[in-house]
Amino acid sequence: MINVEMLSTGDEVLHGQIIDTNAAWLADLFFEQGLPLTRRNTVGDSLESLVTVLRERSEHCDVLIVNGGLGPTSDDLSALAAATAKGEGLVLHEEWLAHMERFFSERGRVMVPSNRKQAEIPASAELVDNPVGTACGFAVQLNRCLMFFTPGVPV
Repeated sequence: MINVEMLSTGDEVLHGQIIDTNAAWLADLFFEQGLPLTRRNTVGDSLESLVTVLRERSEHCDVLIVNGGLGPTSDDLSALAAATAKGEGLVLHEEWLAHMERFFSERGRVMVPSNRKQAEIPASAELVDNPVGTACGFAVQLNRCLMFFTPGVPV
C-alpha cells in the first residue's frame, strides 16, 4: 500500500489559533479513496524545522502532502524549505506570474510586489494549478517521496 502523509504548516495552525480544517478534509478524502493517511504532522513557521521534517519524511513515505506556507508574506516558507531540502534554488515561474497579474487585473486591483514570491518554486518542481487563488501549488521528488505543496487557506 502507498504510504501517504500530510504536513500542515504555520504557527497559527501549530498554536491552535485556527482549526486545521484542511487536514481533516484531506484525511477523510484519502480515507474514502482507500488511501488512509499514515501520519499527520504540523510544523510552525521555521525554515530549519520545515527543512528537517521534509528531509526526514522523504526517507519514510511515498507521498507527502504539504499544506500551507505558499503565500506572499515573510513567514510563508514552504517553497524555500523544499528548495533548501533538495539543495537547489528557487526559480520564477513566468507563466504563473502572468496568471497572478491577470488575477488581480480582472478584479480591478494592482498586484503588489510581494506577491511575486508566490510564483517562485524550486528549480526541479512541476507547477500545480490553483484555479481559485494566487498561490500555485507544486510537486517535487525528494529521495523516495513525491511531495505535493498546496496553499493553506482553510476550507
